[in-house]
Parts: sequence; C-alpha cells; structure tokens
Amino acid sequence: MLSTWAMETFGPRAEQIRQGVTEALALALDNAQDAQKTARTELLHPFGFTLMSRKFEALASTFADMPDVETVKPPGSQHELVVLGGNLLFPFRYAKDRSVSVVNARIGDGRPSGLVQALFTRFGPRPWAEQLTLGGVEAALPAPATPAARALTRLPEGTRLVLIAYACNARAGLLDVWWGEAELLDRTGSLRWHHCEPIPLAGQAPAAELPGVTTPVGEASAFARGAMPTPALNPRPAYERAAALPPMSEAPYAPDAAADEGR
Repeated sequence: MLSTWAMETFGPRAEQIRQGVTEALALALDNAQDAQKTARTELLHPFGFTLMSRKFEALASTFADMPDVETVKPPGSQHELVVLGGNLLFPFRYAKDRSVSVVNARIGDGRPSGLVQALFTRFGPRPWAEQLTLGGVEAALPAPATPAARALTRLPEGTRLVLIAYACNARAGLLDVWWGEAELLDRTGSLRWHHCEPIPLAGQAPAAELPGVTTPVGEASAFARGAMPTPALNPRPAYERAAALPPMSEAPYAPDAAADEGR
C-alpha cells in the first residue's frame, strides 16, 4: 500500500518508481557480489567499489526512459545523480545488517562530503529547529559557492532530496530499503528524519514500521504533527539553509568510502 507521502511526492507513478528503486538496488548488489566472487579475495574491497558506482548507474539506467527524468553530474563527482519529477534520488547504505535502526542512519562513516552537504543544504527539508550545545549555537559549516556547488543551482529551486537508505552486505545481499526525507544534523552525518517508510522487497516480510515515522494513506504524518521517533539521535545543530552552499572540494567517491561499503 502506498503512503500519502509517496503519492504526493511521485504522483501516479509512485508504485512504478518504488519498484524501480528496488530493482536498481538489487541489480547493483548482484553486480557487487559477482565482483567479489570473481576477485577471489577475503577482502571486501571489490564488493564495496562496485556497489559504490553501480547503485548510481543502476538508478540512472532504470529510469532513463521515464518522462521528466534528468541526470546531473557535479564537477568532481564520478556519479550521475537522478532527478525524477523534481525529486533528486540519493541512495546510501546505512547498515551492514539489521542490528542498526534506520532512525540512527548516518550518511557515511565520516564527515559528509562537500557534495552531500550541498545536497542537504539546497534540497533537503527545512530544519525543524536549531539545537543548543553547551557552548551555545554551533556555527554552520562555511559555505562558499564553488563551481561544483553552482552546478546544482541549475536544478529548479523546488527540487526535493529523496533519500534511499538500504542495509546490505556481501553475503546476504539486500536486507532492507527505506525512503523518505531528512535533514543533516552535524559533521558526523547524523540525520533527523522528517519522513521515512520501508520499501517492500520481493520474497521478504515487510520491515517493521517505525512509530511516528511512516504515514499510512489518508492520515496526516506524525512528523508533520511534531512527533519524534523513540530512539534518541543526540542531535547537534541543524544546518542552516543558507543561500550559499558548502564546499564541494571533496568528491563523493573515494577508496575509503568504497571500502566502507564492503565492510
């Protein structure tokens, strides 16, 4: 059953798009597992490197023939980002197994890249509120406009960042997939979800819905009413939606990041 959020975000194509997302991720995982087997090594770098690239490529090829689709490749990035009906799809792995809740998802295992920061600043939802720290309000990251950041300005102002969070590993493959919208909280990549719901996978029992996160059809979002998920995120200050964008010197692809995909 499709949620109100999915219908409002993607319209009549919501079910087709949701299915396309699962097919693209499944293909990327299959390719990564094949690369790992071919490499004949206990190290998981082949899996991580392949998955890092193929998840973006598979999304682009899956939706290439759908109307109102474009791709953008910011300078310094090796990957094309898919913009579908004004929604920029960004896949990332939040866990290697089911021991980590998507509520505690982070974008990567270190400081978010300049591209990721720019995507949230420009296209993410407006932060609910700024959180105070012991030292007062922590300053936002500096945000000079670089050539790479300006590449994103070619997208319409109303573009929305839709996150696709998935759990997987080299042996089990794709475990869970969620999608929704979130704000980036701090330099560690912590998120605060404004909406998050599971995407069903063929042949698997649906992931348990998160109280206060998912939105059944016909009901108002609990997030819209200000409800928060039960698990604590210990958020630090939210990023300001400044007109200027964060630095884009870092490419979203790096050997360490690819290795993290495989661990």
